[in-house]
Amino acid sequence: MHTIFIVIDLILLVVLVWFYIQNIRLNRALKDKNVQLETTIMELKAAQVKLMESGKRGAVAALSAGLLHQISQPITAIHGFVRFMKKEMDINSPFYKPVCVMDEQSFYIKDMLANLMELIRHRKIQKTETNINTVIYKSINLLLDELRIRRIGWDMQLDDHIPFIYGDALHLQQVFMNLVVNAMEALSEKPHGQTRALLLTSQYEIENNQAVIIFKDNGPGITHEHQAKIFDPFFSTKTQGSGIGLALCQDLVNEHGGNISVQSNQEGTIFTVKLPCVRLDKVVKGVAHETS
Repeated sequence: MHTIFIVIDLILLVVLVWFYIQNIRLNRALKDKNVQLETTIMELKAAQVKLMESGKRGAVAALSAGLLHQISQPITAIHGFVRFMKKEMDINSPFYKPVCVMDEQSFYIKDMLANLMELIRHRKIQKTETNINTVIYKSINLLLDELRIRRIGWDMQLDDHIPFIYGDALHLQQVFMNLVVNAMEALSEKPHGQTRALLLTSQYEIENNQAVIIFKDNGPGITHEHQAKIFDPFFSTKTQGSGIGLALCQDLVNEHGGNISVQSNQEGTIFTVKLPCVRLDKVVKGVAHETS
């Protein structure tokens, strides 16, 4: 009889141990499910934010496209009229050279509006093996007159041994021009007589096989609070800014597999763009240093 009770006790003990082990397993499984649930909730929130931002950007893109279309019509008319004046004017006239300048500038504006229209309409990215230094030269060349007018001293220090990147030159040119324009606007806030300087550099980061393009100005800088929001859609430190320029730049750089960041203090601002290179054996060499 005593033996029977011992056996029953052992059986009960085994059952209790089994329940204890199952309880531990259930608790672990429950914790794992909770972690998965929290992760899923975070991913859903992130997706929701992206969808909201995508909707905002879509609305802005549609509005911007409409505005650009309205602006391009009078610009096209002005350009046509200036070309007619130039054609009919005597080349010895004292007004001939100013009209030539008007012709060039109106064509530049017309071309820029067309490029912006393509950019806002999300023209399909056409990636090719691209010389990043050539893109930088073209970007700065289109803004030379504005740099002179604003009395901004500028310099370029470009590494001629950067491998090609795989990207869309037109889109990247728009990114670089936007960053230069932002720097010019910041530098214009400096009092008359103070030095206004802009430095563009490119270098090859061999450990990550990427091109690093840096835009450095000695403007008044961006506050730490604003730096955290600078790439947010609709955020702008300018009273008349739309707040889509840098957000669009970030989108385009991200679509190229790269990233863009900002550092700033009272001594100036640095925007850094990093883009992945193609192959180490395809190196940028012999770029013509044209700045006219």
